Amino acid sequence: MKLLLVSDTHVPVYLKCLPAGLIELAKQVDIVVGLGDYVDLNTVLELKSASRNLYAVHGNMDEVDVKDTLPQVLTVHIGGLNVGLCHGWGPPQQIRERILKLFEEKPHVIFYGHTHFPDDSQLEGTRFINPGSFGENGSVAIVEICDSQLKVNFKKLPIV
Repeated sequence: MKLLLVSDTHVPVYLKCLPAGLIELAKQVDIVVGLGDYVDLNTVLELKSASRNLYAVHGNMDEVDVKDTLPQVLTVHIGGLNVGLCHGWGPPQQIRERILKLFEEKPHVIFYGHTHFPDDSQLEGTRFINPGSFGENGSVAIVEICDSQLKVNFKKLPIV
């Protein structure tokens, strides 16, 4: 199973719209995981229409209609793993600790955003993956799940 992780698009603040390359990649994967700071609801709807399946949470910079539409925290079961989704908030120091406390049952992996920096790390037995900021530098993560194992590939797509 192949997932596309995208966070911090910041449309229309950083980008006028989502580039065709991201939309095309979203069509090629099994699941798109949106990790917040889309800013406007049209961006969420565009990601949803391009993807076979969209799991998404809102971010701290999203407009009210996005926050009314998407949860702050979500747990989904993908490829035999319990996966937590959360954008994050506050300074980057201890962000993983803050996010982990939001989950009653500790997920196998947590996909998050907010810091604008790619991350693939471990904390207290949970793997944390952050695709970085798409809006700032085109950063995404492709995650492949096979037999409950994760393989992560960070990519940079053109954003113009």
